[in-house]
Amino acid sequence: MKRVAVLLSAVASLIAVAAQANEKISVLYSPTTGLTPSYIAKEQGIFQKHGLDVDLVLLTNQGAVISALVGGSAQIVTPSALAVIQASDQGIDVVFVGSTSLSPSKSRSGVFVKNGSGIKTPSDLIGKKVGVPSLNTLIHVIARRWLELNGVDYNKVDFAEIGFQQMYDALNAGIVSGVSAIDPYYGKLEQIGYVVGNPDESLPKNTLTSVYASTREWTTAHKDAVAAYRQSLTEAIEFINTHDAEARAAIVKYTKQPEAVVAATPMPILGVTVHPEQVQFFIDLARHQGFVKSNPDAARMIAP
Repeated sequence: MKRVAVLLSAVASLIAVAAQANEKISVLYSPTTGLTPSYIAKEQGIFQKHGLDVDLVLLTNQGAVISALVGGSAQIVTPSALAVIQASDQGIDVVFVGSTSLSPSKSRSGVFVKNGSGIKTPSDLIGKKVGVPSLNTLIHVIARRWLELNGVDYNKVDFAEIGFQQMYDALNAGIVSGVSAIDPYYGKLEQIGYVVGNPDESLPKNTLTSVYASTREWTTAHKDAVAAYRQSLTEAIEFINTHDAEARAAIVKYTKQPEAVVAATPMPILGVTVHPEQVQFFIDLARHQGFVKSNPDAARMIAP
């Protein structure tokens, strides 16, 4: 009888391991360098080593990322920290799974205007249209913060949604007077314009530029998968630090940017752990700009 019990226990353990090995996770990602650890974890088999079958799905509309998560299109998404806080304010129980990259970073970013526009300072943007990838998300909000820090009423600047991939054409055609862009799109925009300021440089050290997020329900039911995902990202960052060529090849593959552009792109500052004070910064910023009315507990918004 004891032998049977041992056998059953062994079988149960094998089933548990098999279940873990088949843990499927769909991740909606934005095509940026900040998500390089995910690209590397996928390409180098790190996810698989930790029992995760991860499918990276390119996100085309950053503004719809939380809706996609709630709708079941993915288990993990890559929104801005602000989007997570906004979701919480709307009663959607979304939590932080991990960090991607941090600001101020080595990656290039800035508000571009077209050569010959005559725009020289933040105040020259008053009455102009500026493209951001999505309204009320990170790049939009920090651009507004940057304008305010430079004495400009951001309500007098007209912001419009322009995807990163369309920013070059929109600026070149005069559809917008400026765009707030990041690597790896920065290099192409340099061909037709120049930077009048960099909102990223005004951020506190270690500000979250984008994050991995999920529903509290999913993270509670899949604690082992969350831990494995974080460990995979940590190991991927270690790989990136010593394998620059492989990291850049992965960026080319997942962002669809030319090799020459990626080769000139500085690698971002990467991290995995989200701290309450980082979340609190965005809670305070969102409340200041009127995006949220509630005052959530920053620590509770981070998945255990």
